[in-house]
Amino acid sequence: GLIEAQRFPDDFDGIVANAPWVDQTGFTIGAMWNQKALSEAPVTAAKLAFMADKVMEKCDAIDGLKDGLIDDPRKCNFDPARDVPACPADTDGANCLTSAQAAAIAKVYSGPVSNGKPVFPGYMPGSEAVTSLFGGGTGSGWMNVIVSAQPNAKPADFNLAENTMQYLVHTPPKPDYDYKTFNFDRDTRLLDAWSKLADAKDPDLSKFRKSGGKLLMTYGWADAILQPIMGVNYYEQAVSRNGADTKNFFRLFMVPGMSHCSGGIGPDRHDPMTAIINWVEKDQAPASIVASRVVNNQVVRTRPLCPYPQVARYKGQGSIDEAANFQCVAP
Repeated sequence: GLIEAQRFPDDFDGIVANAPWVDQTGFTIGAMWNQKALSEAPVTAAKLAFMADKVMEKCDAIDGLKDGLIDDPRKCNFDPARDVPACPADTDGANCLTSAQAAAIAKVYSGPVSNGKPVFPGYMPGSEAVTSLFGGGTGSGWMNVIVSAQPNAKPADFNLAENTMQYLVHTPPKPDYDYKTFNFDRDTRLLDAWSKLADAKDPDLSKFRKSGGKLLMTYGWADAILQPIMGVNYYEQAVSRNGADTKNFFRLFMVPGMSHCSGGIGPDRHDPMTAIINWVEKDQAPASIVASRVVNNQVVRTRPLCPYPQVARYKGQGSIDEAANFQCVAP
């Protein structure tokens, strides 16, 4: 969707971009970074579930409402070395982290570093919450995508990154490329050529705007496949480039507790298509979008999704599971 708006601005007059892959190269570097860290200090599904409880315990109420959701995980100052019990004598055990495991998890949260500087965001506190997993079953949202469920299996994020390095980054392809040889201080430039082809990072949307286009972007704060901050950063860069009235043609809706496009522990079912149709055909810009959480075919919670940077705040009365009892306000 974003590449359409950036490179082919006359193709569509309305675009919905759900969890767009803004930066494939940054993602690839990040996935190798995580794999290196976690291969040196593996963590189990049980440890991640235990850690997820500690994250929610610390950060659930930072938005003023204890509701099992982290509204804006950027405000969650979670440190696995400080906020999760350390294993006695640094010997691995249940319900604790060794110093190496805490350091590896901290690297997943912080993202890759090159020459002492961050080059791409990490994943957000809350993305490790226990939920339904890709491929079935329940477990931490990191399982199968960031952390492998099997000793000899590759998590999905890394599997994608490794194939990108082997078959797309190198010309000609190098099927035997070993990610362990990647030097984060020196080799990020290897992805420059692929970045020009694949990344959707250009914040200049002036041609799309001039053509009358409308763009609606969504991202789950608990996405464990594509880092949600890449979406936030892109939107903020677009506002800086296109002006304060960017909201007249481009809006971002962040979804607390939602995984990649759907799923997670928050209200994830929403209808951006009707919102973009009404925006394009009726000039009705979306002031909010109602999202629902469905369990066993029953709606158990609804919440308004708000145009970034606004957030949904409880009015103080009524059920916290009803969208009508919340309003979109400035953070």
